Amino acid sequence: PREPRVKRFRITVDLAEDEYDLLNRWLARASVELGQPVSEMTLARGIKAMIRAASADHVVSDVVLDTMRRDAS
Repeated sequence: PREPRVKRFRITVDLAEDEYDLLNRWLARASVELGQPVSEMTLARGIKAMIRAASADHVVSDVVLDTMRRDAS
């Protein structure tokens, strides 16, 4: 039996150069940590993992919220 199709949503995120560099460095470290090629560490994969972590873990969520509070002030 075929699995039902999952509706996907595309988003666009504007990052400053330093944020883009940070994300790419994090993905490079993740590839080493996971023993997977850098080519498998797509930006989308990293962002999806961060979303899942922030929504599943209260400590991670609190860190994200604190960052958002600092960014707003």
